[in-house]
Amino acid sequence: MPQNSAPSPDRRSLLKGAALATGGLAAALISSPTQALAAALKNSAHPDIVHGPRSTPNVALTFHGQGDPAIVQKLLAIFKSTSTPISVFAIGSWLRGYPTVAKQMLDAGYDLGNHTMNHYQMKTLSAAKVDSEIAGCAAELKKLTGNHGKWFRPSGTQYSTALIRNAAAKYGYKQCISYDVDSHDYQDVGKKAVLADVAKDIKNGSIISLHFGHQDTIDAMPTLLENIHAKGFTPVTLTTLLAI
Repeated sequence: MPQNSAPSPDRRSLLKGAALATGGLAAALISSPTQALAAALKNSAHPDIVHGPRSTPNVALTFHGQGDPAIVQKLLAIFKSTSTPISVFAIGSWLRGYPTVAKQMLDAGYDLGNHTMNHYQMKTLSAAKVDSEIAGCAAELKKLTGNHGKWFRPSGTQYSTALIRNAAAKYGYKQCISYDVDSHDYQDVGKKAVLADVAKDIKNGSIISLHFGHQDTIDAMPTLLENIHAKGFTPVTLTTLLAI
């Protein structure tokens, strides 16, 4: 998806995050973090989670959940055949159109989160519209899966704003999830470019941004997974990566 701000440089902390606070209201980011995560959150200057612990060679493949279901099924088949766990931030309107996909992903053990109802550019929206975009997808997820999903990623931007974070917290999302590796697959840059963009930035704890609905993603995925394992990394869900 197009980004509204350039990625910030890598930090030395284990995890990017900070307490959400406006108008005197502070929200706890996590309920029972490990000591390493707690220390990282305490010392981090960034309000979003950008990566997981750098001490462990786990990485998370995170997907923008929208696209032609035929293409999506091809990608899911690759993950099933390779036993690769993923985390999906679904668009609410897409889930409404293809409700069986949510169950399919949950049955496979994947994380399923909120990526807003209609995938607007979140930084351009009014407070009321930001609220309704998060609420709409949360309601869709709850209807299909019984809960609103653990994770939220704002649409149309790599990083959240205070307005977005406060609205997300209102609906039960204690953290906004960003990423430190952008595959640029949504730009249809070609298989080689997708592989190169991931390879140059991936490291322990990386959260990798990928997308459903693009042929380049399907073309690159078998080699991408081979490269990830060859470098000694293990793909895990966000839940595992962040130990939350």
